[in-house]
Amino acid sequence: MKFLVLLLLVVSQCAKAHNPLIVDIISSENFSERYQAFLQGRSVLDVTDFRPTTQGSHIEIIEMVLLQQALFLGGETREVVFNPKPSVNILEFTDMIAGESLILARTVWHEDVINYRGSVYVSDPVVKFGEYEAGIYVAKRNQALHQTTQDGLEQLTLVANPRWRVDWHALTNSKMNLVSFIGPWESMLNMVETDIVDGMLVNFSVSESLQLAFEGRDYVPIEGVKMVLPDSRHFIVSKRHPEGAQIFAALNRGLKELRRRGVIRKALTESGFINRKVRDWTVINRAMLPQEPKP
Repeated sequence: MKFLVLLLLVVSQCAKAHNPLIVDIISSENFSERYQAFLQGRSVLDVTDFRPTTQGSHIEIIEMVLLQQALFLGGETREVVFNPKPSVNILEFTDMIAGESLILARTVWHEDVINYRGSVYVSDPVVKFGEYEAGIYVAKRNQALHQTTQDGLEQLTLVANPRWRVDWHALTNSKMNLVSFIGPWESMLNMVETDIVDGMLVNFSVSESLQLAFEGRDYVPIEGVKMVLPDSRHFIVSKRHPEGAQIFAALNRGLKELRRRGVIRKALTESGFINRKVRDWTVINRAMLPQEPKP
C-alpha cells in the first residue's frame, strides 16, 4: 500500500510537470527578458526583495512575481509558463472572453473590464484606487519646462490616448490642453521630443533622478506635481476557460494572503511604483479622489 501511495504521488508530480499553467503576456514588450534579469537565478517563490535591477517601469515585472506567489499560496502549485501572444494587449480581451486565454500576466484597469464581468473573473485589487501616481514628463533638454509652476500648467499641451480611459479621465479633469492621439506610446514620446507637444503623462521612473531614458533620449517629470490615476488594477481570469473558476479561486486566496502579510504593499513600494521621492508632491487632480466626510 505504501508503495502504491508513493507511486501515485510520483505520477501526480510528473503530471504537474508536464501540465504547466500557461499565462499569456504581451509579446511586443521585453517583459520576459527583464523578468529573468530581475530574478537573477532565484526561484520566484523566494523573492522578498522587490527593488529594481534596471531603469524604466518595473511594475510589469513585479506583477509577474506577485501573480505566481499568489497562485502558489492559493494552492495552485504547477509551474507557470509565460506565453508571449501578439493578440494580447492592454485593451483587447477577445481571447479571454472566448476562453482561449486563461489568465494574463498583467493587471488591468477595472474600468476597462467592467463591461466584461460576465466573461471574466476580476481579482481583488493589486493596485488600490489612489495608489497609481504619474508625472508630467517633458524632454530633459527642454529646461524651460522643468520648473513649471502650478499656474503655468494651464499653458501646457499634453498628448494623450483617449483609448487609455483612466489616463484620459485624469487629464480631462485638469486645466492642461490635450492633444488626442491614437497610436503607440513610443510615437507619443517622439511628439514630446520634437516639440509637437510639451509633455505626456507617464508613471514615475524607478531611476534615482526619476529620469526616463528611451532610445537615447531623456525625459524628466515637472518637479513638484503629480496626478493620481483614478481607478484600481486587477488580474483577470477567463470564465469560459475550463480551468477558469479553479485558477481564479486560487489566485484570490493567494492575493488575500499576500495583502495580509504586507507583501503587496512592500512590493509596490520597494519597486518604486509607490514612489517615496514624490510623496510630498502636489496632486493636481485631487478633486477626483474620494473626499473625507466632514465632521
